[in-house]
Amino acid sequence: MPQQQPVPPRSTKELGRLASVQMDSNTPIRLYFRSADLLIKQARVYKMEKDYQHAYVLYMKYTNLGIKELPRHPMYKDPENKKARIIIKKNCMEALDALEVMNPILTKEYEQYVEQMGQQRRLEQKYDIDARHAQQLKGITTQNKYDIDQDDKHQASEEQWSLQNALKDVAGVGSNDRSYALEETTTGPITEYPSRTFENQSDGYLYEPRNQERYQNVPASAQPPIPPKPALPDTKVANHAPIIPPKISLELQSHQESPIPVPTLPPKVRLVPDPVPTPLPELQNSSGATTERGEPLRRLIVPKSLQEKFLNIAQQNTNRNIETCGILAGTLKNNVLQVTTLIIPKQNGTSDTCTTENEEELFEYQDTHDLLTFGWIHTHPSQSCFLSSLDLHTHCSYQLMLPEAIAIVCAPKHNPSYGVFRLTDPPGLDVISSCRIERAFHPHPDLPIYTDTHNTSHVLNQMHELHVVDLRR
Repeated sequence: MPQQQPVPPRSTKELGRLASVQMDSNTPIRLYFRSADLLIKQARVYKMEKDYQHAYVLYMKYTNLGIKELPRHPMYKDPENKKARIIIKKNCMEALDALEVMNPILTKEYEQYVEQMGQQRRLEQKYDIDARHAQQLKGITTQNKYDIDQDDKHQASEEQWSLQNALKDVAGVGSNDRSYALEETTTGPITEYPSRTFENQSDGYLYEPRNQERYQNVPASAQPPIPPKPALPDTKVANHAPIIPPKISLELQSHQESPIPVPTLPPKVRLVPDPVPTPLPELQNSSGATTERGEPLRRLIVPKSLQEKFLNIAQQNTNRNIETCGILAGTLKNNVLQVTTLIIPKQNGTSDTCTTENEEELFEYQDTHDLLTFGWIHTHPSQSCFLSSLDLHTHCSYQLMLPEAIAIVCAPKHNPSYGVFRLTDPPGLDVISSCRIERAFHPHPDLPIYTDTHNTSHVLNQMHELHVVDLRR
């Protein structure tokens, strides 16, 4: 069974818009009387089940039909409709009283729902803000930890490598520059000064220095220092020179070191008010199916034994090539329609038609047993499984009363031998209801006027008991 699609509670103003009805003055008024009867019966069931939203819409439809629309029908004041008019007026008073009682209940439920949704949105917004703040704090904490780690690494590297220690043996730098200079003076070439006398080779004259005592016993430390030698790859300076580490790109560093974990956002948790209010009644589409217009269709359960039982009843007429028809009646419970009774009314059939007789007896039986009309079933003794133009007009009256109404065709001599149909809406329901051709069989526009709903739409076949009532006896 398709998933149910709940609809949020609605205001009485919106429910009132769902209760609009339109009347076609060309449609026989007896069909509108039957439609009104079906509306009030469904409204009573929903009200008894405390499904006030469905009940409100149906009661409102009834009052719109009985007070506004039907009095404009040309046949409304005919003498034969006097009894029906009295019933309509009486039921309209019942509907108005029910609407007056349900209005404050629905208004309160709608206001509670609006407040509940507003509170839930506020909680969700607060949660989102708190989650973003927590994420920002996590990001700041992670960045601070990363900076502290980098500072610790930098300080440790400074403790392991000192510029002064690295250059302590470099000539002229650091605390050992004097010892290095002494070492160089003792191991380097010795400076030789002129002797006390020397001969000028240009003129042969013999010279003697005047203050030769100043040049005697000159300490080695007073001698001018010799410039340091250029550093060679295999010299002592090269062995003590610091090596500057190469720069490492951030991308390479991210591969060499463990990546910093980036915190992920926690999953969003939907918060609900605490305590959770009692769920409000909601309009539901119990089948998941809709009309072509998008209106929801309730689930309609049909017993699997229907075809076999009906064909057994119609067997005598089928052998004579005469159509047989029956009425699908049942109950409404928890927004689900269920066929419980097959009623065979008095009728007159031919090879391609079947019309009911003494309909008052049929309606009386249904009223007595609180049975709603969900459609009809008939045979095609010699024809295939389809809806003829006459069948389309017959079914239109059922579907105008109930959008879920179905037409079942049994064609025992053909394959398929069984079909469940409804008019499309649109275009089928509009086309047939506005058709004014009076002869029984006539063409209609080449449009998808009806569709098969057998176990594919709102119709579901299930095993349950079926009661058969034959009014012909």
